[in-house]
Amino acid sequence: MPLYYYWGEDDYQIKQAVQKLVEQVVDPNWQSFNYQKIAGNSLEGIQEALAAARALPFGGGGRLTWITDAPLSGECSAELVQSLLDLAPDLPATSHVVFTARQKLSAQAHRSKLASLFRVEEFSPIAPWQTEALAKMVQDMAQSCGLSLHADAVDYLVAAVGNDRHRLNQELQKISLLRPDDPRPLRAQEIQPLVPATTQTSLALAQAIRQGQTEVALNLLHDLLTMNEPPLRITATLVSQFRLWLWVKLLQTDQQVTEEKVQAMTNLGNRKRLYFLKKEVHSVSVAALTQTLEILCEMEMGIKRGAAATVVLPTQMILLCRLYSRGGFSAQ
Repeated sequence: MPLYYYWGEDDYQIKQAVQKLVEQVVDPNWQSFNYQKIAGNSLEGIQEALAAARALPFGGGGRLTWITDAPLSGECSAELVQSLLDLAPDLPATSHVVFTARQKLSAQAHRSKLASLFRVEEFSPIAPWQTEALAKMVQDMAQSCGLSLHADAVDYLVAAVGNDRHRLNQELQKISLLRPDDPRPLRAQEIQPLVPATTQTSLALAQAIRQGQTEVALNLLHDLLTMNEPPLRITATLVSQFRLWLWVKLLQTDQQVTEEKVQAMTNLGNRKRLYFLKKEVHSVSVAALTQTLEILCEMEMGIKRGAAATVVLPTQMILLCRLYSRGGFSAQ
């Protein structure tokens, strides 16, 4: 099927998938003629690209058209839907059109049967709390780079990089230069100097907030922003950690919540961690944790809508720390 719809928030995976398709479809000798990438912010531009996609490719290989930020989620244009429905029967088998977007196809696309024309694939990042899945990601990408990692090195990369595939790929490229001719598995202590543990620092930020340590939290936030850590990644780490703490607290306060349910809802790989997590939330209330998640979600939406992260993040860190330092909530 020559029509594709790749969606999700993992931009790196989407780019890799499109690049793989380009390599499969387009002859590199004719790429300048048969490969086109356009932004999907103009209906006229998309229609022109679709019209060009109907033409047979020049020379050898096939033709590929990549339309980024495709306006096919939410209330997409009826005119665009009709253009695609008209295009499908006339699209040569050698011509491929890829739409990429953050959101899944709209209900309108499904109602018009447009969705049935696409080969749809989702590319979402692994949740930060899915440590086993993150470890497998590290192992798979390391293997593809020809690297052998000891278990403690895998654990360190999971903690340091989290679910950022693009950064993980860059870090693995650096690590591969350490001992290029030595097949022995690399240990965590060898790679630590090369890979700053920004996720660990984000987790330390979560701990500082939970303990109401405003000055410590602001210093950690400053360090993260200085290291060019994306604000949304900082927020994601905080959300995942406080979500985990909330479920552990519910385990202590709600008889209907079992350890099995906590593991299922948080993808907690190591059940032994519950002992330490229970200690961490012993003096924290469900109300405080719930309010924290509400504040973090509002903060995330503000950043996504264009608010200045350098203003929003420090302000909200102070607010969150006060929430835990003022003693306004009981532990129950």
